[in-house]
Amino acid sequence: MRKSFEFTVKSNKVKITNSWFSGAKLYVNGDLRGTDKTFLAISNRTLLSANLGESGILEIKPLSGLITVEMDAYLVNGTDMQHVYSSHKGLSLKE
Repeated sequence: MRKSFEFTVKSNKVKITNSWFSGAKLYVNGDLRGTDKTFLAISNRTLLSANLGESGILEIKPLSGLITVEMDAYLVNGTDMQHVYSSHKGLSLKE
């Protein structure tokens, strides 16, 4: 099963793909920035991350269900952590 999530953070187009056989991949503005082939995603653990320059670090954390994995994204800048995307709620959060 393959899932794809797309959203924009600080004018960066972000795409996450996740499949059972190729794992999770993080793209920022079309460039592959990270991969993870962990078989079982553990909630509240950063699965993928990408440096977005002055905007901060984008961290992707999985939310595991029985047969699906959803993704949450956080923008971390210093000690500030902002929730910027939630696939299980089906919406991009306000920047």
